[in-house]
Amino acid sequence: MVFLFTFFSAQISFAQQDSDSTNYFSPNNRLKFGSYLYKDKDYLRAAEEFKEYLKFSYDDTVQFKLANSFLKIGRYTEASDNFKTLFLGSSLSEESRLMFFESNFFLNDYNFFRTLTEKEIYLTEKYSREVDRLNSITYLFDNAKLPDENLLLKPFSDSAKSQISAFFLEKKFPKYRSVTTAVLLSTVIPGAGKIYTGEIGDGITAFVATALSVYLSYNNFKNDHQFRGWLFAGLTAFFYGGNIYGSAASAQIYSARIRFNFESEVKLYFEQRNYFLPRIDY
Repeated sequence: MVFLFTFFSAQISFAQQDSDSTNYFSPNNRLKFGSYLYKDKDYLRAAEEFKEYLKFSYDDTVQFKLANSFLKIGRYTEASDNFKTLFLGSSLSEESRLMFFESNFFLNDYNFFRTLTEKEIYLTEKYSREVDRLNSITYLFDNAKLPDENLLLKPFSDSAKSQISAFFLEKKFPKYRSVTTAVLLSTVIPGAGKIYTGEIGDGITAFVATALSVYLSYNNFKNDHQFRGWLFAGLTAFFYGGNIYGSAASAQIYSARIRFNFESEVKLYFEQRNYFLPRIDY
């Protein structure tokens, strides 16, 4: 009797294994294929396999990999939602909370991110410093009022503080060019506003063109050439007005370039250091 029971149990087990090996869509094969894709960094297809597996059997690690797959492919809202499912009763709770904040950080809604940290609802005790660092970084990326420099630098190591302090000062005291100043300068001296914004060649050209047209207009009126006098007077007005408008535009472009270069430099700095985040993977 015992022999028969053992025999039939073995047959059932072999049948199940055989069925699993031929059924490519069985939960176990879905998991194996998903894990292979995940290891190969094919996160989009891996996520689909993990979702199918989780319909049949729940596993914390698989759920974490699913959330992380969404994070890797830039689907940050889905990543955030999936990490939240691991907050309670999971051995990956602390890691999931950190990755939840990471997902929300990359949504680029920095005001919302700061609100999340201030409420302290989902904060992680183990990775609190990492979240504080992300919170400090948000101030370098948007137009929110900067906090005290020491407060912003507090979560960073001493080796990083010097560079981040430089970013802080550049953010607080940007080397923009004032549109009003550029306009006033060009109103008084044609081309001066352009020179103020670094376009020296254009500034000199504007000054020469305006001065020359003024001279030609004056000279023609003086010699009673009314038509040519008015023609050059019109050109003078055109050059003068264009010089003022161009100076205003130049100041705006100059400031936009400063802002773009600053943001690019800051982003590159943190990207190269993975935003000072630990690389968590399973």
